[in-house]
Amino acid sequence: MNILLAVLFPIIGALIIPFTKKLKGYVSILVSILSFLTVLSIYPEISNGENISLCIKMFFDMHIFVDKLNFIIVSIVSFLNILIVIYSIKYIKKDHLRYYPLLLLTMGFTLGSFLSGDLLTFYIFFEMTTLFSFFLVMYKGTEKARRAGFMYLVMCLTGGALILISLISVYIQKGNFDIYFLHGSASFLFILGCLIKAGAFPLHFWLPEAHPIAPSPVSALLSGIMIKIGIYGIIRFFMTHESIEWVVIIAVFSMLFGVILALIQSDIKRILAYSSISQIGYVLLGISISSMGIAGGIFHMINHAVFKSLLFLCMGAVIYSTGERKMQRLGGLYKKMPYTMITCIIASFAISGIPLFNGFVSKTIIFDSLSDTLLKIAFIFTGAGTFALFYKLNKYVFFGKLPDNLKSTKEAPKLMLFSMITLSIICIFIGVFPNIVFKNLYAGVFDFWSLSHLLEVLVSVILGVFIFISGKKAGLFDIKEYNTDKIYSKSADFINSLCKNVNKDVSKDLNIYILCILLFFIILYFL
Repeated sequence: MNILLAVLFPIIGALIIPFTKKLKGYVSILVSILSFLTVLSIYPEISNGENISLCIKMFFDMHIFVDKLNFIIVSIVSFLNILIVIYSIKYIKKDHLRYYPLLLLTMGFTLGSFLSGDLLTFYIFFEMTTLFSFFLVMYKGTEKARRAGFMYLVMCLTGGALILISLISVYIQKGNFDIYFLHGSASFLFILGCLIKAGAFPLHFWLPEAHPIAPSPVSALLSGIMIKIGIYGIIRFFMTHESIEWVVIIAVFSMLFGVILALIQSDIKRILAYSSISQIGYVLLGISISSMGIAGGIFHMINHAVFKSLLFLCMGAVIYSTGERKMQRLGGLYKKMPYTMITCIIASFAISGIPLFNGFVSKTIIFDSLSDTLLKIAFIFTGAGTFALFYKLNKYVFFGKLPDNLKSTKEAPKLMLFSMITLSIICIFIGVFPNIVFKNLYAGVFDFWSLSHLLEVLVSVILGVFIFISGKKAGLFDIKEYNTDKIYSKSADFINSLCKNVNKDVSKDLNIYILCILLFFIILYFL
C-alpha cells in the first residue's frame, strides 16, 4: 500500500493548495519530496528481487505493480518532479492557484501510469494525465495556446480511445485486462495508441505545437516525462511478445525526420520538441530488436528524461532572462548567463552521445544491439544530425555578438539554477558510472568504453560538423520560420470542412447517433 502514496501525495497536495496563501510552491515541493521518499521506501524489497503487486477495489479493480524496471523509472520521475516544482517557483509569476494543482495532479497521475499493473489501470491513468496536462498546455490562455492545447487533447484522446478498444477486446476474449493477452488487431491498436502519446513520426505533429507553447517547466514535464508513458506501454508489451517489424520502421523514420525537422527550426523550444521525436526513435529502435536492445532502450528513455528536461529548463532560463525565443534575436549570452550556458552544453553533450555523459552509454548499448547495416547507418546519421543541431543551438544562443537589447540580461534565479545544475550532475554521474543503472536492466556485462564505440562517436561528431558547415553554407540555418507540417494542417482543414457539412445535415442530438452506433455494435457482437 505504501507505493500508492507516491501517487496520492501529489493529488492530496493539489487539493490542499487552494487553502494555502503564499506557500503554494513550497507545499508542492513538500508533497513532491514525500512522493519521492515513498518510492525510495520500497527499495529494500525491490533490491531483494521481490515484486510488489496490489489490487485496490474501487468501482474498478486498480492493479498496481512494481518491479526493478518501473522502480527505476518512478524513482527518476518522482525526483524530476521535485526539480520541476523548484524551478517553477521563480519561473511562474502569476495564477499559482491554477498552475500548481494542475501540475501536481499531472505528476501524480503520471506516476500512476508507470505503476499500472494491467491495461485498464494503465488506460485510466493515461487519460487522467491527458486531461490535466491539457490545461497546463493552455496555461497562457492565448489563441495559439488554446489551439495547441486542443490539438494535444484530440490526439491524446484518440490514442486513449485506441487503447480502450484494445483492452475491451482483451476483456471480451479473456475476461481480464492482462497485457499478455494482447494479440492481433488489439495489439496493433494498443501500440498505435501508445505511439500517438509518445509523439512518434508520423503521429508527431501535435508535439512541436503543444510542448513549446507550454511554460518551460511544463515542457520539461511533457517532453522529459509524459511522452514516456506511451513508450512504457510498448516496453511492457515487448517484454511479453515478439518484436514487430513495423515499429522498427517507425523508429528509424522518427530518428531521421525528427532531427532533420529540428535542424531547420528557429524557435529554441520547437528545436527541442522536434529533437524529442528523434530521441523517441532511438528508444523505439532499442526496445524493438533484442533483449539487450530493450535494456538500452529503457536506459535511453531514462537518460532522455534527464537531459531533455535539463534542455527545456535551460531554454526556459534563456526565455525568462531575455524574453526572446527566436535564435536570430539571441547570441553572446555566455557573458551574461554562464551557468545556464555550462548546463546547456552538458545537456547538449549528453543528448549528442558524447563519452562521459549519460546519453553516450545508452546509445552505445542500442548501437551494439544492431545487426543490420542500414540501421547502423541511420543511427550514425541521426547522431551526426543531433550533434550538428546542438552545435547550432549553443552557437546561436550563447556565442557570437550580444544584441544591444540584451546587454542588461541577468543570470537565471538561484532556484532555477539549482534544478539545472542538479540535472547536469546526474548527466555526468550516470555517464561516468553507467552500471549503477544498467545492472538493474540487464543481467549481462557490457563494455561501454571499447574502441569501436569511441570510433562510432568520433564518426558521428565529424559528420555532424560537416552537416552543420554544409547546412550553414546552403542557407538552411538562416533562421527562418519553417512550417514543416503543412500536410497535417491541410488535412485538419479538410476534416473541419467535412464536419461542418455533416453538421448541416444532422438534425438530431449527437448523443442519439452515438447511442445508435453502440447498440449496433452490441447487436453485432451477440449475433
